[in-house]
Amino acid sequence: MAITVRPATPEDRERILAISAQIWEGEDYIPLVLDAWLAEGGLAVAELDGTVAGFAKMTLLAPGEVWLEGLRVDPAHRGKGAAKAIAQHQLQTALRLRPRSVRFATAEVNAESLHIARSQGFQEIARFTYVEGPVRDEPSTPGVHPVREVERAAAFLRRSPAYRAARGLLGWGWRFPELTPERLAALVAEGAAFGVGDPLQGILLLVPDPYAPEAFASVAFLDGTEEAEDALLRFAHAWAREKGGHYLAAMVPREEHLPGFERNGLVPLPSFRYVLVLAYPLG
Repeated sequence: MAITVRPATPEDRERILAISAQIWEGEDYIPLVLDAWLAEGGLAVAELDGTVAGFAKMTLLAPGEVWLEGLRVDPAHRGKGAAKAIAQHQLQTALRLRPRSVRFATAEVNAESLHIARSQGFQEIARFTYVEGPVRDEPSTPGVHPVREVERAAAFLRRSPAYRAARGLLGWGWRFPELTPERLAALVAEGAAFGVGDPLQGILLLVPDPYAPEAFASVAFLDGTEEAEDALLRFAHAWAREKGGHYLAAMVPREEHLPGFERNGLVPLPSFRYVLVLAYPLG
């Protein structure tokens, strides 16, 4: 069987959606992002004897910061080498850009994806627990305020155990971009950073989840004292509810923080617990 990997075109859209419909029991996020992916490029398909059998996306999160995502194979064509072929193609395409990082994330239960990645040399660098829950009817939280000064936020992050456990990455849906000074400044400017106390006792970065319906909001980062975290999570519920959201989700980098999330209605899924972030060694 001949496998060909090529850039995706709009004509591949229906076939990609048909494959996606068979993933995660029909709850795959690909339909939410596919049109944007086709428009921006970096989406490739693997053809097996002329039939699209799988696809994957390469995304530049920032100059030099490559993110690999969305590797999917039609269940009817698994075990035929399509996943390995497209994963190798995307890695080689990424390396030709001479990036400073090449990373991807997958659930701990995705044994095939992990096997392929590790055979290519990828190594686990961080582990998150995915939690979610319905938005609660929380009142406005006194003491929570927008963070306006980037340096105050940066100083907090430099001493944050959660930031270190996350290896400096944001848990932003199923993407984990670097929380660089530039990205932090952009989030502060967008009004996505919130704090408690002066000096700061806790920080929350709260953003829409790019991989979920508009009804989801994402806690991209949270750290602080127990009291500060509780206040910030109550605020997150109120913020999401005000914007018409129905669910709140987070990627939690430290097991020690899970009780605080669970107290505030965000719990791990029964289908999987951990999301692993893997990186390709670049010398």
